[in-house]
Parts: sequence; C-alpha cells; structure tokens
Amino acid sequence: MQRLTARFLNRPSGAANKGDCDFLGLICSTAEMLKSSCLLEILKLVTKRDLFLADTHILELEQECEDAAALLNSSGVSVVDDVTSPSSKDSGRRKAKDVELLYEALQKELWDVVRESLRSPTAGPNLSLVVQVLQQEEQADRDWAQRDPPPTGPRPRQLKQRWKEAVVEAADASLPQQVEAQTGQLSMYLDRLRVRVVEDLDAARRNAVPIYPEEYAAFQVYVQSYHQAITRRLHTITSAALHVTDTYSLLDWIYNIYDRDVLGKVSITTPINRSQLGPLLPSETVDRLELDCLNSVRDKVTNELSQVLEEEEKRWTEMVQTEEYQSTLARNVIQRLQVDLDRSAAINRDLGSRVAQCSLNGLADFLYSFKKKVEIFHEAQLEFAVRGDGYVSTTIALVNCCPPFRNFVERYGQGLSEPYFDKLVKRKWLSNTEAYDAIIDTIKEHFKKFHRMDSPPYQTLVGEVHRRVLIEYVRAIMRGRVICTSLKMRKRMASRLREESRQLKESASSWLDSAVPHLSEIILLEDTPSIQMEVGVLVREFPDIRKKHISAILNIRGMTRQTERQEILNIVKDIENSDSLTQLSRDRALFSEVPVTSEIHCLNLGLSRLALTASSCISSLRPRRKRTPRRESYDDML
Repeated sequence: MQRLTARFLNRPSGAANKGDCDFLGLICSTAEMLKSSCLLEILKLVTKRDLFLADTHILELEQECEDAAALLNSSGVSVVDDVTSPSSKDSGRRKAKDVELLYEALQKELWDVVRESLRSPTAGPNLSLVVQVLQQEEQADRDWAQRDPPPTGPRPRQLKQRWKEAVVEAADASLPQQVEAQTGQLSMYLDRLRVRVVEDLDAARRNAVPIYPEEYAAFQVYVQSYHQAITRRLHTITSAALHVTDTYSLLDWIYNIYDRDVLGKVSITTPINRSQLGPLLPSETVDRLELDCLNSVRDKVTNELSQVLEEEEKRWTEMVQTEEYQSTLARNVIQRLQVDLDRSAAINRDLGSRVAQCSLNGLADFLYSFKKKVEIFHEAQLEFAVRGDGYVSTTIALVNCCPPFRNFVERYGQGLSEPYFDKLVKRKWLSNTEAYDAIIDTIKEHFKKFHRMDSPPYQTLVGEVHRRVLIEYVRAIMRGRVICTSLKMRKRMASRLREESRQLKESASSWLDSAVPHLSEIILLEDTPSIQMEVGVLVREFPDIRKKHISAILNIRGMTRQTERQEILNIVKDIENSDSLTQLSRDRALFSEVPVTSEIHCLNLGLSRLALTASSCISSLRPRRKRTPRRESYDDML
C-alpha cells in the first residue's frame, strides 16, 4: 500500500482525471483490505505485551492516516468532490478512531505494568518496554511540534505525563480506605496508612525506580503520588466532624508522624524534595482542627469539672462521719486536664501552650467555685454546731487539695510564658512590640480570672507572677541575640528596656524592678568607671548575679577590649568573694534562675568589628559618586 501511495504522490500536480480517481479508489480499497489484519496484529502485540513493537506499528499506522489525509487534500480539483464525499470522510474518521482505540489498548497495558511493577521484582523486562514506549512517544511529540509548516492536529500524546497520572492512580488504589474506621479509632487507620506507604515506596525503590532513566526522577514521582493519595484521604476525613481523640491523632500524624516516620524513613537512602510535596491539609483546615481541640478543653473544664465538684461536695457530709483525711478531688481534676495537656504538648509547642492557657483559665473558674463551696460547707457546719473530729479531718482533706493545684498552676503557667518570651530581645523586637504586647495581654487575662481571690493569696500570686515574668525577661536578654554595633543602637536598646521595665513594675515585689534598668544602664554608659559603678550597684542589689551574666551584657553592648572587660568583671569577682551577702542572696534570688544560654565569645565580636572596620576602609577608597536623596532605611536608623 505504501508503494502505491508513493506512486500516486509522484504524479505531476494538475494531472488528476477519471483514471486518477479510479487509482485513488484502488488505494482506498486496498487499504480497507489490509486494515483488519493490521489492527489484529497490533492488538496481539499489545496483549502479549510486546509493547515497544506495538507502539512502533501504531506510530506507522498514525503516519499513514496523516499521509492519506494529506493525499486527499492535495489530489486536485477534479477529484475533490469524490474524495471529500461523506463516505471518504467516514473512512478517514474510522481510521483515526482505530488509531485512538489502539492507543487506549496500549495505554491500558502500559499502566497495568506500572502497577504490577510496584510489588513484583520480575516486572523489570516489561517495565523496560514501558520506558522505551514513553521515550519513543516523547520523541514523536517533539518531531510533530517541529514540523514545517506547524501542524494543526492534536498529536501530542504526552504519555510521560499520563505515566505520572498512572502512578498516582496506582498509589490511590493501593492505600487502604477509611470507611471502616470507627469513632475514636482514627489512629489505627492512620497507622495502617503509614505502614502501607512505607512498604510501597520501599518496594518501588527496589523494583521499579532502577528501571527508569535518571531524568525521570522516578522516586520523587512515586513519593508525590502517595502524598497526593494521602492528601485526598485526609480531606475526606476532615470533611466531617471528628471526635476530639481523633482530632488529636490526626494533628499528631500531620505534624510529627508523617514527617518523621514516613518521609524520614523513605528518604534515608534516596533523597526527596519535600518542598514539592505541599501541605497535607490547608492551613485553614489545620486551624479548625486545633480550634476543635480548644473548644473540647473549654467544654471539659466547664462541664466535667463542675460535675466532679458537685460529686465531691456530696462526699463532704459523709467524710464528716468517717474522719477521712484525704480527698481525691485534686487528683481527679488534674488527671482530666492532664489528658489534653499531654496530647497537645506532644503535637507541638504552640498548641500545647494554647491548651495550657485554656486549661488554666478553666481551672481558675473551678477553684473559685471550689472556694465558695468550701465556705458554704463550713458555714453550714458552724450553723449546726458540728465541730467533731470528722469536721477537722474533712477540713484537713480540703486543705490538702491546695498544694497539688498550686503546683499544677505553677508548672503549666511557667511553660505558658516560654513561647512569648522566646521572641523578645531579637533584632525584630527593636522595632516591633507584638511579642511584648502578647505577654502583657496574657498576664491581664490571667489576672481577670484570679482577681476574685482574697487579698493575701491574690497578692502572693501577683508577686510570684511578677517574679516569673522578670526571670523570663532577663533570660531573654541574656541569650545575647542582639549585638549593638553603634552608640545609636545602644541608646535604642537601652531605651526599649527601660520603657518595658516600667510597665512590668509591681509594688509588692519592688526589689525586682531595678534589675532591668541597671542592665540598660550598663549597655548605655560610655566610660569604664561609670560602668564599674553601675555593675557594683547591680551586684549589691542582686548578689546571685555572676560574671557570666555581666559578660553577656558586655557582649550585647559590643565591648570587645579585654582590658576594659576585665576591669568591669573584677567588680563582680570581688563582691562574689564577700561573705556579708550570703543571707541577702537567699532572700533575693533572681539571676540564679537565669542561665546564659548563648554567650558570645569576645574573639568573635572582635573579628566582627574588625570586618566592619576593613569594609569601611575599603569603601572609603572607592570613588565617590553623587548620591540621590533617599528615605532613611532600617540600617541607617541603627
């Protein structure tokens, strides 16, 4: 048939006549006779998975269809009516349809091989044929695009892109569905999901990935495919309301397990590009899940703790009769709160902090109710003149509830402050009050809850909170994350410290209020004798301060000269050796609880200063250009 077609194409243009039409009809009839046997042979090659040869013949058939169409379009005016008749058009469409059907059959076998190769070590030969077909088809697409004149047909098959889609489908079919998961048991399904993903990707690395050329980045394609399949399942899971236990399990899986136990394991031997994977869930969905956790905690401290207190109140009358000296109230309350605190803290620090704050707010309401019920109980006992041993033992049991509650509040109240204070005294802190404002707002929020306490315990609480805030504030300073490189910057930092310390003043513990102003003066003062005097005052007021604390402040102010530093540090050494401050140090302990977590060595500071000086000298040697006026930048302000 090809020889006949070539013979016809070699005839001069414009020579078309009735004989040509007969000749053209002969070509068409011959093609029809050969068509059926040709299609059957190609289909046999496909079903036997002789995929590369089958694709080669399909490409030839596709080319013949294109040549026939071109032949009809260039056959001459006298035969146009004949060759463009409805029957001729139908024949052309049938041939094109045959090609499409062959491609469908071929692709079905191609993607079946891709799926089978995941778990079959013997699928390598067939998978090699798949790769050859992909490469041959990619080349056919490129050749088609480079034709002159540019073709108008739909040729690009893009089998390589369809291969990626086939891997996605294979991953989705392999992963377990979530329909069988029951309320409160989502962790079991997520664990099955984790195991299957790790097993499949490990199998893909052994059986399939080595067959593909390096430029295919096959392992990355497999990882992304499973990532997409997981994402679809998580979207389905979060489309409905979840039990709080399942919410915690899902958040833990998203934040920790997936990254550590899935991506971390599969990338041990074969690196992957995690930035291409994207988030498992939109940030809005994750925020909603975290809010569900907080709402659950609020409901628990509002409803469950109230019920616990009511049941405990009923026991008090019985305790009067049995002389019990212990109450399980504190243990029961703390155990209920501890569940959410432990689970949220295991997920991430931010969620743990938010749950802790929510729990403490709810506990404040509970303790207020507890206090009122205890008062009512005692008033009732006094009214009925019940003052026996049972009354004493019940009173002791109620008093014994206080230390566990106090320890609980102190422990989680301290942890609550850490995320906010971690943002203080950084470069951004010099021009942004957001972190400090958050601390002040948090303190005010807590005091709104606790202000209903009686004056003596309330003042004790205020004093302890004030002390903890000062400790965390000074700890942030001692981390040395801001190094002043100019007098302007020192003035700016000292001013910021003084301003914030004024807002932190509290009359009950006024001895703490001078700590930060002294530190700001050490940063600001210019001459060594003045700094020595300020350090001496600071050490006398806070005898637990040590050389490492003063050294950290000297680092912050950018003091690099060893002679000056040693003269100042000797002041601390002399007072440290004095025995007259022993009792005072026990009463006024502040710096003993402040470690210097990131002390910067003088050598590094000196090198940094030297580099700045060298840069300045080099700049001064360059030709000066006329500068256009511009707005003052952040660096200029420093």
